[in-house]
Order: sequence, then structure tokens, then C-alpha cells
Amino acid sequence: MQYKGIYWSLFAPMIQKSIRTRYGEELAKRSIQKGKAEYRALLSRAPELGGGNPMAMNAYFAYVFAAAWLGGEKKIPPEGMGEVMSDVLTSPLLRFYFGLTDLNRHPKKWYEDMRKYAAWVEKHGKEYPTTWQVRFDGKSHEDGSAYRFVTCPICAFCRAEGIGELMPSLCATDEIMFRLQHGRLYREHTLAGGDAECDYWVVGDRVKNPK
Repeated sequence: MQYKGIYWSLFAPMIQKSIRTRYGEELAKRSIQKGKAEYRALLSRAPELGGGNPMAMNAYFAYVFAAAWLGGEKKIPPEGMGEVMSDVLTSPLLRFYFGLTDLNRHPKKWYEDMRKYAAWVEKHGKEYPTTWQVRFDGKSHEDGSAYRFVTCPICAFCRAEGIGELMPSLCATDEIMFRLQHGRLYREHTLAGGDAECDYWVVGDRVKNPK
């Protein structure tokens, strides 16, 4: 993947703050100092997803955390790194950013976004075959947005790199993100968990008895 330092510059200070609070100054400093080189190295090995890929930011986000974890020599347990991710996602900056979306007011937002993404894949997928492949089932749910990923480049790459144990924590960030958008994620299957797909059903958190 093309190197983009903006993601490291944005998230590294938040990660360092969280690790410092949870695990101490020494490990926090090491995770970031060594993690910066790990981030560049990970991106150099990760399959290209396309500069205009609407989903590519998810990979950059994931690899920042993976790099910090590797920079700290995996001293933080994977579930502990999940707590670090939660700290970052619920920071004032990201809480504000995600809070700009209200899934109660825009219940089909993610369905519409995924349709746009599917159109991008239709046009560019042959050039970037490792990108996410998304499927839809319009009959599965009446409320909210429902879609499925049958491939995930983050999961595939982390497994290839020998850091697949970090995937459950990375997957859990979806629940936090949707919650910050006043939504609720219902998901029974994940590729990281060995299933054939990641099934997403996202509804506003004010919807009672969603269908």
C-alpha cells in the first residue's frame, strides 16, 4: 500500500497516551518509537487497495494499531490492545467526528455507502482484487442497513503477517464506531472468527424491536 503518514501522525499520540495510562511510560514510548518504522514496513508489504478506494482508510487505521503493537514487541495482550483502540475511538476528536452521523435520522446511510463502494469495486475491482468484496440481501431486514463482506484484506494480511490474533480487537472497533453514530450493530459471523463472511446489520439505537 502507498505510504500515508497522516494516519500515523493523527493516531500515534492518542495510542501513546492510552498505552502510557494502561501500561506505563516505557512501553508507550517504545511502542511509538519502534512502531513508526513498523507502520511503514507493514504498508510496504500490504497489497495495494487503490488510491480512490472508499474503504482503504480502514486498512490504514488498522495497520497503525498493528504497528504500535509490534513496536511494543507484543507486550500488550491482544485484548489489551483492543482497550487501547477503544480509548482512541472514544477520544473527544473521534467522538465528535463519528457523532456527526445519526443513524436514527439516516437509517440507510451505511447501505447507501456500501452501494457506492460496490460501484467502485465494479469499476476497479479487477485492478485491486484483494479489496473487500461486499454482498447485499435486500430481503433479510426491513430496518437499517444490511450487507456482508465475503473477503477482508485486513484479515487476510494480518494472518499472512502472523498477527491474526489482533483481528478480534480490530473487528470490535466496528461496534464502537456504530455506537458513536447512534447505532447498534448486529453481527453473528466474522471472517476473523473463521466464518465465511462478516454479516452487518446496523440500525439506529432508538429503533425498538428492529426487523
